[in-house]
Amino acid sequence: MVSLFEPAQVEMFSEALMGTVEKTISQNQPGRVKCLATYWPARFYHSNCDVVVFPDEVVKVVGRQGITMLVVPVSLEN
Repeated sequence: MVSLFEPAQVEMFSEALMGTVEKTISQNQPGRVKCLATYWPARFYHSNCDVVVFPDEVVKVVGRQGITMLVVPVSLEN
């Protein structure tokens, strides 16, 4: 039986999707992204990510936990 208080399981996508930040995301502040033509709550996949992504920046959406998209800043790939 699934408890309502148990965190949702993380589901990783087989291929990353591209998303656009709508509400700023930082290490301690979840935000919002537009992905697949819909807006979703979002947070960094890596909890120790110390960058900030601002509205209109592009991020990679690598998975989800419940309805929250897990993102990685594109700037970390350089």
